[in-house]
Amino acid sequence: MTTATKPSSYEFWRGVGLDGAPVVAIATGLINKSTNRKTGAMVQTYILRMDMSPVDASKLGLDRSVCGECPLRQFTVRTAKLETGIQTAECYVNLGWLTVMWNSWNAGNMPRISPAELGDIVEASRMPVRQGAYGDPAVVPADVWTQLDRRRGTSYSHQWRTAQVQAFSMASVTTLDEAAEAQSMGYRTYRVDVQQLGAQENEITCPAESRGVTCADCGLCNGNRGAGAKNIVIHPMGKFQ
Repeated sequence: MTTATKPSSYEFWRGVGLDGAPVVAIATGLINKSTNRKTGAMVQTYILRMDMSPVDASKLGLDRSVCGECPLRQFTVRTAKLETGIQTAECYVNLGWLTVMWNSWNAGNMPRISPAELGDIVEASRMPVRQGAYGDPAVVPADVWTQLDRRRGTSYSHQWRTAQVQAFSMASVTTLDEAAEAQSMGYRTYRVDVQQLGAQENEITCPAESRGVTCADCGLCNGNRGAGAKNIVIHPMGKFQ
Protein backbone atom coordinates (compact mmCIF):
# COMPACT_ATOMS: atom_id res chain seq x y z
CA MET A 1 0.00 0.00 0.00
CA THR A 2 1.47 3.35 -1.01
CA THR A 3 1.40 6.46 1.17
CA ALA A 4 -1.14 7.98 -1.22
CA THR A 5 -3.63 5.17 -0.58
CA LYS A 6 -3.15 4.80 3.17
CA PRO A 7 -6.09 6.05 5.23
CA SER A 8 -5.67 9.33 7.09
CA SER A 9 -8.45 8.47 9.58
CA TYR A 10 -9.25 5.35 11.61
CA GLU A 11 -11.77 4.12 14.11
CA PHE A 12 -9.82 2.66 17.03
CA TRP A 13 -12.35 1.99 19.81
CA ARG A 14 -16.05 1.47 20.48
CA GLY A 15 -17.68 1.42 23.88
CA VAL A 16 -20.19 3.19 26.09
CA GLY A 17 -20.23 6.85 27.00
CA LEU A 18 -20.52 8.50 30.38
CA ASP A 19 -24.29 7.93 30.34
CA GLY A 20 -24.20 4.44 28.83
CA ALA A 21 -24.89 5.48 25.22
CA PRO A 22 -22.82 3.91 22.40
CA VAL A 23 -19.74 5.93 21.46
CA VAL A 24 -16.85 5.64 19.05
CA ALA A 25 -13.28 7.01 19.04
CA ILE A 26 -11.72 8.20 15.79
CA ALA A 27 -8.20 9.35 14.96
CA THR A 28 -7.51 11.74 12.06
CA GLY A 29 -4.54 13.55 10.57
CA LEU A 30 -2.29 10.56 9.94
CA ILE A 31 -1.67 11.45 6.28
CA ASN A 32 -3.61 14.68 5.71
CA LYS A 33 -2.05 16.46 8.66
CA SER A 34 -4.03 18.81 10.84
CA THR A 35 -3.93 22.47 9.84
CA ASN A 36 -5.00 23.65 13.30
CA ARG A 37 -2.78 26.69 13.90
CA LYS A 38 -2.81 26.33 17.68
CA THR A 39 -2.04 22.61 17.92
CA GLY A 40 0.18 22.18 14.90
CA ALA A 41 0.59 18.75 13.29
CA MET A 42 -0.85 16.31 15.82
CA VAL A 43 -2.90 13.16 15.49
CA GLN A 44 -6.36 14.43 16.43
CA THR A 45 -8.72 12.07 18.25
CA TYR A 46 -12.48 12.50 18.59
CA ILE A 47 -15.02 10.74 20.78
CA LEU A 48 -18.52 10.81 19.30
CA ARG A 49 -21.91 9.25 19.85
CA MET A 50 -22.47 6.44 17.39
CA ASP A 51 -26.23 6.88 17.09
CA MET A 52 -26.53 10.56 16.19
CA SER A 53 -24.52 13.40 14.72
CA PRO A 54 -22.60 15.81 16.98
CA VAL A 55 -24.95 18.65 15.96
CA ASP A 56 -28.01 16.65 16.98
CA ALA A 57 -26.40 15.45 20.19
CA SER A 58 -25.56 19.02 21.17
CA LYS A 59 -29.00 20.39 20.32
CA LEU A 60 -30.67 17.71 22.45
CA GLY A 61 -28.19 17.91 25.31
CA LEU A 62 -27.19 14.30 24.64
CA ASP A 63 -23.55 15.22 24.13
CA ARG A 64 -23.26 14.48 27.85
CA SER A 65 -22.30 10.98 26.68
CA VAL A 66 -18.92 12.24 25.53
CA CYS A 67 -18.58 15.60 27.31
CA GLY A 68 -19.98 14.82 30.75
CA GLU A 69 -20.86 17.88 32.80
CA CYS A 70 -18.38 20.16 31.08
CA PRO A 71 -19.53 23.73 31.84
CA LEU A 72 -18.48 24.84 28.36
CA ARG A 73 -20.90 22.50 26.54
CA GLN A 74 -22.89 24.58 24.07
CA PHE A 75 -26.18 23.11 25.35
CA THR A 76 -25.28 24.04 28.93
CA VAL A 77 -24.18 27.57 28.06
CA ARG A 78 -27.15 28.31 25.83
CA THR A 79 -29.64 26.93 28.35
CA ALA A 80 -28.09 29.14 31.03
CA LYS A 81 -28.29 32.16 28.73
CA LEU A 82 -32.02 31.61 28.22
CA GLU A 83 -32.46 31.50 31.99
CA THR A 84 -30.17 34.39 32.95
CA GLY A 85 -29.60 36.42 29.80
CA ILE A 86 -25.83 36.14 30.35
CA GLN A 87 -23.53 34.76 27.65
CA THR A 88 -20.45 33.05 29.10
CA ALA A 89 -17.55 31.18 27.53
CA GLU A 90 -18.59 28.17 25.49
CA CYS A 91 -16.91 25.32 23.66
CA TYR A 92 -15.32 26.51 20.44
CA VAL A 93 -15.46 23.18 18.57
CA ASN A 94 -17.11 23.44 15.14
CA LEU A 95 -19.91 20.89 15.40
CA GLY A 96 -20.82 21.28 11.74
CA TRP A 97 -17.37 20.11 10.71
CA LEU A 98 -17.55 17.28 13.24
CA THR A 99 -20.83 16.18 11.72
CA VAL A 100 -19.20 15.97 8.28
CA MET A 101 -16.61 13.67 9.84
CA TRP A 102 -19.31 11.67 11.64
CA ASN A 103 -21.19 11.26 8.36
CA SER A 104 -18.03 9.88 6.74
CA TRP A 105 -17.53 7.43 9.60
CA ASN A 106 -21.21 6.44 9.52
CA ALA A 107 -20.90 5.72 5.80
CA GLY A 108 -18.12 3.22 6.55
CA ASN A 109 -15.26 5.29 5.20
CA MET A 110 -12.93 4.83 8.18
CA PRO A 111 -11.19 1.48 8.71
CA ARG A 112 -11.38 -0.14 12.15
CA ILE A 113 -8.05 -1.07 13.70
CA SER A 114 -6.88 -1.86 17.22
CA PRO A 115 -5.34 0.79 19.48
CA ALA A 116 -2.01 -1.06 19.29
CA GLU A 117 -2.06 -1.10 15.49
CA LEU A 118 -2.87 2.59 15.43
CA GLY A 119 -0.14 3.19 18.00
CA ASP A 120 2.40 1.70 15.57
CA ILE A 121 1.21 4.06 12.83
CA VAL A 122 1.28 7.05 15.19
CA GLU A 123 4.77 6.16 16.38
CA ALA A 124 6.02 5.92 12.80
CA SER A 125 4.50 9.33 12.06
CA ARG A 126 6.47 10.88 14.95
CA MET A 127 3.51 13.11 15.72
CA PRO A 128 2.12 13.60 19.23
CA VAL A 129 -1.51 12.68 19.96
CA ARG A 130 -4.21 15.13 20.94
CA GLN A 131 -6.49 13.09 23.16
CA GLY A 132 -10.06 14.30 22.87
CA ALA A 133 -9.99 17.07 20.27
CA TYR A 134 -13.69 16.59 20.94
CA GLY A 135 -15.04 14.48 23.77
CA ASP A 136 -13.49 13.80 27.16
CA PRO A 137 -10.50 11.41 27.22
CA ALA A 138 -11.91 9.82 30.39
CA VAL A 139 -14.59 8.18 28.22
CA VAL A 140 -11.95 5.93 26.65
CA PRO A 141 -10.24 3.31 28.87
CA ALA A 142 -6.75 4.28 30.00
CA ASP A 143 -5.19 1.14 28.50
CA VAL A 144 -6.44 2.22 25.06
CA TRP A 145 -4.60 5.53 25.37
CA THR A 146 -1.51 3.71 26.64
CA GLN A 147 -1.41 1.56 23.50
CA LEU A 148 -2.09 4.47 21.18
CA ASP A 149 -0.27 7.43 22.71
CA ARG A 150 3.35 6.37 23.23
CA ARG A 151 4.85 9.79 22.62
CA ARG A 152 4.43 13.22 24.13
CA GLY A 153 0.81 14.30 23.66
CA THR A 154 -1.92 16.49 25.14
CA SER A 155 -5.02 15.58 27.13
CA TYR A 156 -7.67 17.46 29.14
CA SER A 157 -10.50 16.09 31.26
CA HIS A 158 -13.51 17.65 32.98
CA GLN A 159 -14.17 14.31 34.69
CA TRP A 160 -11.28 14.69 37.14
CA ARG A 161 -13.50 14.34 40.21
CA THR A 162 -14.82 10.93 39.14
CA ALA A 163 -12.11 9.46 36.87
CA GLN A 164 -8.51 8.53 37.64
CA VAL A 165 -6.79 10.08 34.62
CA GLN A 166 -4.01 12.05 36.33
CA ALA A 167 -1.36 10.02 34.52
CA PHE A 168 -2.13 11.51 31.11
CA SER A 169 -4.79 14.24 31.48
CA MET A 170 -4.76 17.79 32.74
CA ALA A 171 -7.74 18.60 34.97
CA SER A 172 -9.77 21.11 32.99
CA VAL A 173 -11.03 23.75 35.43
CA THR A 174 -12.51 27.25 35.33
CA THR A 175 -11.94 28.65 38.84
CA LEU A 176 -9.10 28.90 41.32
CA ASP A 177 -11.09 26.82 43.81
CA GLU A 178 -11.47 24.04 41.26
CA ALA A 179 -7.78 24.25 40.42
CA ALA A 180 -6.81 23.90 44.09
CA GLU A 181 -9.16 20.94 44.52
CA ALA A 182 -7.82 19.15 41.45
CA GLN A 183 -4.22 19.80 42.41
CA SER A 184 -4.90 18.34 45.87
CA MET A 185 -5.97 15.15 44.05
CA GLY A 186 -2.67 14.92 42.21
CA TYR A 187 -3.65 16.63 38.97
CA ARG A 188 -1.89 19.30 37.02
CA THR A 189 -4.49 21.81 35.90
CA TYR A 190 -5.48 23.63 32.72
CA ARG A 191 -7.54 26.61 33.84
CA VAL A 192 -9.77 28.53 31.47
CA ASP A 193 -9.58 31.97 33.07
CA VAL A 194 -13.27 32.89 33.14
CA GLN A 195 -12.58 34.80 36.38
CA GLN A 196 -10.05 36.96 34.50
CA LEU A 197 -7.45 36.67 37.26
CA GLY A 198 -4.37 35.97 35.15
CA ALA A 199 -1.66 33.41 35.86
CA GLN A 200 -1.10 32.56 39.52
CA GLU A 201 2.22 31.69 41.20
CA ASN A 202 2.01 28.01 40.27
CA GLU A 203 0.77 28.63 36.73
CA ILE A 204 2.09 29.84 33.41
CA THR A 205 0.08 31.28 30.54
CA CYS A 206 -0.39 28.79 27.72
CA PRO A 207 2.68 29.19 25.47
CA ALA A 208 0.42 29.13 22.41
CA GLU A 209 -1.16 32.31 23.74
CA SER A 210 1.94 33.98 25.17
CA ARG A 211 4.55 33.03 22.57
CA GLY A 212 2.73 31.49 19.61
CA VAL A 213 4.19 28.02 20.27
CA THR A 214 2.11 25.14 18.88
CA CYS A 215 0.88 22.36 21.15
CA ALA A 216 2.86 19.89 19.06
CA ASP A 217 6.09 21.73 19.89
CA CYS A 218 5.16 22.57 23.49
CA GLY A 219 3.69 19.37 24.94
CA LEU A 220 3.21 20.74 28.47
CA CYS A 221 -0.47 19.71 28.68
CA ASN A 222 0.38 16.06 29.21
CA GLY A 223 -0.86 15.42 32.75
CA ASN A 224 1.68 13.81 35.04
CA ARG A 225 3.79 12.78 32.10
CA GLY A 226 5.04 16.34 32.64
CA ALA A 227 5.66 15.87 36.36
CA GLY A 228 7.24 18.98 37.87
CA ALA A 229 5.90 21.28 35.15
CA LYS A 230 3.70 24.21 36.14
CA ASN A 231 -0.03 24.33 35.64
CA ILE A 232 -1.46 26.13 32.61
CA VAL A 233 -3.90 29.03 32.34
CA ILE A 234 -5.50 30.39 29.17
CA HIS A 235 -8.03 33.06 28.28
CA PRO A 236 -11.50 31.78 27.34
CA MET A 237 -12.05 30.99 23.67
CA GLY A 238 -15.35 31.82 22.04
CA LYS A 239 -17.92 34.25 23.40
CA PHE A 240 -17.34 35.70 26.84
CA GLN A 241 -18.41 38.72 28.84
